[in-house]
Amino acid sequence: MRKPQKKSNAMSIALALSGLALGSLASAATVAIYPYSGAHLLAGQKFDLRVEVSGITAGQEAAVMLDGKAVAGLVKTNSAADTVEYTLRNTSLTAGDHTVTVSGAGTGSATMSADAAAPSGPAKKVILFIGDGMGWNTVRAAELIAKGYNPANGTPNGRLEMESGLSSMATVTTSSYDSFLTDSANTASSIATGQKILVNALGVYPDNTKDSLDNPRVETIAEILRRTRGAGIGLVSTAFGTDATPAAFAAHTRARGDYAAIADQYFNGVAKPDVLMFGGSNDFIPQTSPGSRRKDATNWIDDSQKQGFTFVSTRTELMKANANKLFGLFNLSNFNSYLDRVQFKDPKVIGSFTDQPYLWDMTQKAIETLDKNPNGYFLMVEAGMIDKFEHPLDWQRGVWDALELDKTVALAKQYQATHPDVLVLVTADHAHSISTFAGYDNTKGPGNRDAVLTYQDAKFTTYLDKLDANGIPLVTPTRGLAVGFAGVPDYCETFTARSVYKDPTISDGGTGYAPNPDICTEAGAYFRTGTLPRNTNQGVHSADPLPLFAFGAGAQNFSGVMDQTDLFFAIAKAMGVDATK
Repeated sequence: MRKPQKKSNAMSIALALSGLALGSLASAATVAIYPYSGAHLLAGQKFDLRVEVSGITAGQEAAVMLDGKAVAGLVKTNSAADTVEYTLRNTSLTAGDHTVTVSGAGTGSATMSADAAAPSGPAKKVILFIGDGMGWNTVRAAELIAKGYNPANGTPNGRLEMESGLSSMATVTTSSYDSFLTDSANTASSIATGQKILVNALGVYPDNTKDSLDNPRVETIAEILRRTRGAGIGLVSTAFGTDATPAAFAAHTRARGDYAAIADQYFNGVAKPDVLMFGGSNDFIPQTSPGSRRKDATNWIDDSQKQGFTFVSTRTELMKANANKLFGLFNLSNFNSYLDRVQFKDPKVIGSFTDQPYLWDMTQKAIETLDKNPNGYFLMVEAGMIDKFEHPLDWQRGVWDALELDKTVALAKQYQATHPDVLVLVTADHAHSISTFAGYDNTKGPGNRDAVLTYQDAKFTTYLDKLDANGIPLVTPTRGLAVGFAGVPDYCETFTARSVYKDPTISDGGTGYAPNPDICTEAGAYFRTGTLPRNTNQGVHSADPLPLFAFGAGAQNFSGVMDQTDLFFAIAKAMGVDATK
């Protein structure tokens, strides 16, 4: 995990705490150095060194030293009359502790360290599952639904696949470079790079320019594996293709909303994934195509095939595919939720996308494709719709997507059992403020507070009485769960699932949001006063810790309480990554 940092003086201690190297009292100039003071990298991991000095007199310059020696190759720029910047792209550190010092126009320093290459590692292949928004409480709700209890003695009927047969497990804490709270971009980037990243940023440090694509970059685990050993790379998600979590492993931008640029980096960047399977096509098709968000004529469906990809757009096509490189887009935007695809099946919701694959289908095909690479692979699989539905407080759709993920984990565990060089990890990027606080008697109708069952009155749920074709419980039991959220806008509660999704709020015509009247007029719905600012239209992420479940080769590297950045180093150690190659 993270090694202790040696601080040479009180100033460097303060710098490590603040993340900035500030100018000395003798100078009015302010110095910023990236990577930030206290940064922890792998020896050989590529990054962009950036020094910014602001508040100078026009024409002043600074000297940049690394461990007492002038840094060669720096490119000097002036983004403003009182600012000078120095950038060195694509550099790296040797193993050990290092200090960057700045003198001249401004003075400052930053300390950072690099871990030596792992001598070897038992894992040749890694399958990383990320349940977007899947904190411990989401896992618990999914377990209560999928497994339940023996009513004869109150003992659990079992655990989820992600919880059972563990090689190791950990609790993971999160934070951003600029906040103790996180979003999916910077959290996935922390896993991918081992760095603290700004909210809404992907694999970059801050800079003082407006261009979101010129920020100093840091290499991801996928890029390192591609560069050093020619490993296969796969990115799979039920969210739209350029969403933050998959993008964090293969793209770099200060703004996660640079969707077209992210799509381009999948095919033209460093990682160059062999498998890309997502929900949405809207950032991969030309601006003339219905639903496109692009501002140009780029058509990655056609152009990817020129690069050797097999393109698929339905489950039927996917299951027939036998490719060396696989590109799949199965909706215009996100996948429909598991409940909408399997249990509700409302044609108004599904539209023309009637043949979407399951997450386990995409994972199976990704493994089959990547297994053709003799150099191993890194596969990230995201259950992206957990988060998409926990935000709008539709806990049923979110939790049932966690159940789809769990069934996918079962497939990966079966594969790992016959492939001892595989490491399977299941974790999340951040949590939501979800909590199961009672049972609910659905025979008394929706929105009935007297149907909320606490303590001994809750007894046991009946989800297991009726299962769908995939063996997953139906969302309409006689006795179910009462689930709520701590961080909410004003909204109306009914406790029960609806066959057609509805936003919890609408614009109030001013600067805020009001409860959606379409929900508030439903039978039994009642108003709930929010806990968030009135300009918030949905639930938000929480600072709660996350689960991590590990199976197979190198799983012992994941245990106890870990910071999210530690996952990057633990994966590198498990795989014996030498980033200096």
